[in-house]
Amino acid sequence: MSNKKKFFTKHAKSSAAMVSLGIHAVLILMALSFVAVTVVTKEDQVFKPAEVKRPRMKLKKLQVPVNIKKKKSQKPKLRKRIIVKKEVKTVDIKMPEITGIKGGTGYLDGRGGLGNLGFGLNLDIFGGDKGFGNELEGTFFDLKQKPDGSPAKMDEKYFNEVVKDFARSWKVSQFEKNYFQVPNKKFATMFQLPLMSAEKAPEAYKVGDVVQPKQWVAYYTGKIAAPETGRYRFWGIGDDVLMVRVKNRLVIDAKYFKGQITDWQSNDENNRKFKPGHGETPMAVGDWFSLSKGKPADIEVLIGERPGGRCYFRLFIEQKGVDYPTAPDGRPILPIFKMQDVPEELIPKIKLDPNVGTVEGPNFGALK
Repeated sequence: MSNKKKFFTKHAKSSAAMVSLGIHAVLILMALSFVAVTVVTKEDQVFKPAEVKRPRMKLKKLQVPVNIKKKKSQKPKLRKRIIVKKEVKTVDIKMPEITGIKGGTGYLDGRGGLGNLGFGLNLDIFGGDKGFGNELEGTFFDLKQKPDGSPAKMDEKYFNEVVKDFARSWKVSQFEKNYFQVPNKKFATMFQLPLMSAEKAPEAYKVGDVVQPKQWVAYYTGKIAAPETGRYRFWGIGDDVLMVRVKNRLVIDAKYFKGQITDWQSNDENNRKFKPGHGETPMAVGDWFSLSKGKPADIEVLIGERPGGRCYFRLFIEQKGVDYPTAPDGRPILPIFKMQDVPEELIPKIKLDPNVGTVEGPNFGALK
């Protein structure tokens, strides 16, 4: 073979080899690209187990629904409850009548109660332990003791001087400053205390064990309101002290014992003529004073006991121009002075002679 032919044959084989090599390289690159693309884009296969059919269990529905909105018209079902009825006994209670500055009648607008009926009043002839606005508040002072409970200078003669000094100004601070003041109060609706042991007063104020039944006073204050406009006056007697002041004016000094305590005097022909009860002293007749219907007026009452032993306090009221029935001895049968109707259980306890007075009559309670 010639050298020229050998040259072309040799170069032809080399070119074929190069072409073949290039083709294989391209094919390898394409294969690799396909694999790469396949690996990137192919989603992961999720293994799904073969579905196995099982019998379905029957579940009970819940009795209480959760997060279920009820319609407005839907009403909840109520469970029936068995109630055993007990027999309740009813008690008829007669409420006392009052006429106050607000007008009308009734008893404390239905807020109060009577006697020991569970309302805390503990009502007796001295009054209740609590007040509701139409009573006179009473404060008890033992003049034999100083405010700290130590003994104070006191006897029957000095008792008169102390009461006389108080009557000049009616400043209760004189008692508060110098004498033992009982913390318990009484709320009086009347002053009809019959002849009794002087021990009853300290007992009523719950100090019977610390206060001897002599040389004591009780000061009452409050307001009254007349059911009718008119002129009124008191009849009364107090063993040993009973004085009444209305609108800052002393209208009666109905003390039992002789001797001056105040300058007050009655000029009425019936003054000290009629006794209110057996064993009691004739009553003083007071001065006239004016009251307007429903208009509250200040009132102060002082009662007291000097030597001890026994005591009694009675106060009646008369309206000018009113005809009252008369007793066989010619005296008018007057209504007792009261702030409200007298509870029936207390009427026998005041021991009121029907020829002297009556519990029927006007009420002077003024609601605050």
